[in-house]
Amino acid sequence: MADDAFAELTFRPYAPGDETAILASFNRVFAAVDPNFRPRGLAHWRWQYLENPSGSPIYLALAPGGEVVGHMGGVCQRMATEFGPTLFMQGVDHFSDPSRLHGLRRGSLLAAVGERQAELVGGDGPDRVALMWGPPVPAAWRVGKSFLSYELIRTQLKLWAAPDAVRASAAGGVEVSEAASFPDEVAELFARAAAPHGAIAVRDRAQLDWRYRKRPGRRYAIVLARRAGRLAGYAVYARAPFDGEAEESLLVDWLVPPEEDSAAHALRAWLAARAKAEGAERVVAVFPDTTREWMDFQAAGFRAAPTRHFIIAKIEVKRFRARWLFRRWYYTLGDTDLV
Repeated sequence: MADDAFAELTFRPYAPGDETAILASFNRVFAAVDPNFRPRGLAHWRWQYLENPSGSPIYLALAPGGEVVGHMGGVCQRMATEFGPTLFMQGVDHFSDPSRLHGLRRGSLLAAVGERQAELVGGDGPDRVALMWGPPVPAAWRVGKSFLSYELIRTQLKLWAAPDAVRASAAGGVEVSEAASFPDEVAELFARAAAPHGAIAVRDRAQLDWRYRKRPGRRYAIVLARRAGRLAGYAVYARAPFDGEAEESLLVDWLVPPEEDSAAHALRAWLAARAKAEGAERVVAVFPDTTREWMDFQAAGFRAAPTRHFIIAKIEVKRFRARWLFRRWYYTLGDTDLV
């Protein structure tokens, strides 16, 4: 891509204070294309980018007057993988501002910003981003596929069940309760639950509290399952828009070790009871369709259905090849910015 097409633009990483210009462009661009768009405020922006314990790289293109005309955001995830610790990064808030481009091609500009972001943060090692991924909108997928080597990982399915259709076996002495926050022992639970997966985002107290307790404008129910006092699993629940529906009863996150079947039954029973009490028609969950959880939820009465979403990746480290990711990577809705 010829750099002289962008000779008047400045490309650089985020610097403190850029958020005012970023939000001005972000709110202007998305309001023009989405009639349901609600302007984003500084509190949400700071939570998403500055407060993430795993880091959030941003790369910008700026016009001579300082306006942000191109933006690639990223929300990093510390990953436990069978190859060792690394970082994945969900690409978020990708945009270019057509009112400031003066004839430049939007896709080419986004690609130029994306290339520079990848050069800055991508690569091998625990502090480098091995994989950039996300459930893109169609326009971002077209740009990424054409210019940035995006690969399709899967067409995302969902699981759903009417509350009365959820089958819950005996909980075997498991106690389930809502909690105001995650306990420190969730790190030990994560170590047990992560073992079957080739790649899973680290779920420790700092990351989980950031994601589910501190996010502005959204409330999540944190549900803990305990057996004889020991943490045996957790679920995160929310009522939120998803997949074209204005509001759904959503299983946002789920972490249950494979040996804790009774905890899984108890948590599913809680989810069904909560959804029924709220008058919801169904409970919806998202897992990769290659995981044990995908089959267990169907055995408990859930059924599969398509969604409008699909998962793509820009692979920076070759051992995380697309087929391996399809089979070995565990994620939930909470790993995305969809809810």
